[in-house]
Amino acid sequence: MAKQSTGADFLDRFLDGGYDPDIITTIYGPSGSGKTNLCLLAAVKIAEQGKKVLFVDTEGGIAVERIKQLSLRYEDVLQRIMFCNPVTFDDQKVLFSGLKALVTGEVGLIVVDSISMLYRLELSQAEEVYDVNSALGKQIAQLVEIARTRKIPVLITNQVYADFENKEKVRMVGGDLLKYGSKCLLEVQKFNSCHGLILRKHRSLAEGKELKFKIIGKGIEEIL
Repeated sequence: MAKQSTGADFLDRFLDGGYDPDIITTIYGPSGSGKTNLCLLAAVKIAEQGKKVLFVDTEGGIAVERIKQLSLRYEDVLQRIMFCNPVTFDDQKVLFSGLKALVTGEVGLIVVDSISMLYRLELSQAEEVYDVNSALGKQIAQLVEIARTRKIPVLITNQVYADFENKEKVRMVGGDLLKYGSKCLLEVQKFNSCHGLILRKHRSLAEGKELKFKIIGKGIEEIL
């Protein structure tokens, strides 16, 4: 199966061709580290190839102006990206229960940005944590099934929190649910003058590979 381009040549090389088409790739890191930009790059690339993108935006942060910067054919691109905007975790559960029916043969990518925003809010006010975790697990299982059966890449972003035992490290929200459901894990870091990317998990590439990049008007640019 052909891999899907990330939208940046240097990132394609980093991932040996791009995103695998039949798995979940999770991009995680702190706010402002570039997670959404990486998702938009891939979404624009898919749309420019004539495929449709299903983009679940739980954070309300997708700027049409950014898509205009990323593509000269932004009018065509915007017509091919279907945005879904759940505002509660219940909304997200309902959306995911019908997600499979939305994935027609024209869809070439699913993006969930982010999987954990509404989950965290729900956890903070839930009386029964088990039910919330169970619902998130079910959503991830639905994404895994879609990726495997439809042979399309699924990109999800995830938030992080500090590791109290090691302040230099971060942990993904949702922990093992996301780790086991994702065959590729990419940690994004934010520095004063640039961003970093670390390959934390992959089924065929060595873990621990790193690169640095900066976000520019037309996308992202590697720092050598």
